Amino acid sequence: MSKFVNRLLHFVIVWSVTTSQAQEVDLLKIRKELDSFAITLEEKLGFRDGAALFGMNRGIVNSVYLYDQGILLEIRTPLASARNRLQLTSLQSAMRSLQIENPFEQFLQQNSSSNLMLADNSQTNTFYQSLLDRIATIDSTLTFSRASQEASDSARLLRELESITEVDYEQLREGMQDLKDSMDASVMALTNLEEDMQAWFIREENNSSQPMEGLTEFERNFSDRLNGIVDKMKLLEESAVYNAQQLMSRADSAEENYVKAWQEDVLDFELSLFESVCSSRSLSNLLLTDEKLTFLLKGIGEEKVDVGMNSDKIHVLNKSDLTNCYNKIIKPDELLDRSRQYSM
Repeated sequence: MSKFVNRLLHFVIVWSVTTSQAQEVDLLKIRKELDSFAITLEEKLGFRDGAALFGMNRGIVNSVYLYDQGILLEIRTPLASARNRLQLTSLQSAMRSLQIENPFEQFLQQNSSSNLMLADNSQTNTFYQSLLDRIATIDSTLTFSRASQEASDSARLLRELESITEVDYEQLREGMQDLKDSMDASVMALTNLEEDMQAWFIREENNSSQPMEGLTEFERNFSDRLNGIVDKMKLLEESAVYNAQQLMSRADSAEENYVKAWQEDVLDFELSLFESVCSSRSLSNLLLTDEKLTFLLKGIGEEKVDVGMNSDKIHVLNKSDLTNCYNKIIKPDELLDRSRQYSM
């Protein structure tokens, strides 16, 4: 009896070791098959063409076997970087719009009514205050600054989306800079006008003569100069707004075309991926009957409020569908339609 127990115990130990070794060999075989398939898939998808610095612009395929569940292939494609470039440009534009400065703010702070050296002549005080009120009205909308920023952001987006050449971009930028320089010159003209008015006030304060009826020659000169500056600013503002509207329209069209082309590229990529899968027998052979093949496509999922930005796209495939595609019972595009797809 003792010998029988010892032999039985020896048999159990040997069987356990043998089974463990067999399982280890099977896992190593799966690992080897998956590594080989990942390399082949990267080559077929063009991920190994033209290696970039640190592989930042290259795609990569990572594979893992999940026991009793199946195979997971995580694929990072340059398409995600293409989407990120558009999102980053839009974010930068939004941040810049929060930093728009008032081109007249410094002027108004230096020339507020509390800082004025007013003469005793009430008529003179009223005239001076009326000019400042007009200048404050020019400042109230910030139309020029906003339009200039919108035009600059639109031009930058057109360049990022490769809708214009570098030469065209530089021409646009120079045109916008010319408008800004002209507006800066108008602001400087306001400053010079204020300095001349201050000098005039000092003379008026030291002049004890009786005030004259109506506007003096100096007051008419100040008013005419202000009218000229205001008219020029209005023209510059209208030019900036028109330029911004034109560039924003072009940028909207370019962005729409870019997104449409990107979506088509994603579909072409998925079809190429499924064609590669259908031409390989190894994946189907590695899967047990109830196991699945899952693709995790990083960063190319749908953008929805409940999903979030930069979501991943997931395809889940049955073993039977993989086998049918390999045997040409169904086509790769049919396999794509049969996959369970979602983004998260």
